[in-house]
Amino acid sequence: YETMKSQYLQNPPVVFRAKSGPWYTGFAVLVAVSVLVALAFSSGLSAVVTRGWSLIFLAYAIWYTLGRSHLVVGEEDITVVNPFFTHTVNYAALIDVSTRYNLTLVTAQKRYQAFGIPAGGMDASRRARPADLERLPSITYGEGGAVRTSDLPNSLAGSVALMIRGYWQEQVEANALAGVPAVCRSKADLAGSVLFAVLLVLAVIGLMM
Repeated sequence: YETMKSQYLQNPPVVFRAKSGPWYTGFAVLVAVSVLVALAFSSGLSAVVTRGWSLIFLAYAIWYTLGRSHLVVGEEDITVVNPFFTHTVNYAALIDVSTRYNLTLVTAQKRYQAFGIPAGGMDASRRARPADLERLPSITYGEGGAVRTSDLPNSLAGSVALMIRGYWQEQVEANALAGVPAVCRSKADLAGSVLFAVLLVLAVIGLMM
């Protein structure tokens, strides 16, 4: 469908990920490398080969679940990159955008939860200003104009929801989604899943030796 100038979605595609993901990944890799080097010096390379797989698996698992997970907001659809699966949902398929627990794209058939976009907590509520509650997309407001804590735009999930809801509302009001078929696609990450499974098996075997 025809794209339009948006107040909410500028310079797409826009990528969102939890800020803590790279930190956790970096820390896990640093710990794994340090212990592997220490193990090599103290017990030899054979010990690294037999007992090091658990550390390699741990570092990979943290990157795969926390560091790799992200969400991409585009002009025509939203892509959710989760561990093991990637989901793509276009705006015509949306019926709601929820921020409870994690940012979740709700369609008529299924809910697609973005693992890498957790909901904001009490910290977001404490940092909220009156301006944060103004001029939000109409779908954001509940009964009596209330705004859920996780919908506050000063949190990660809230800021992503603001962009998606705002752009989606613009599309609906401009009648840009008329006649556009709903599209929801899910694709398994075969390479990542196989590597995860292989490293897990090697880690278990190493711990048993």
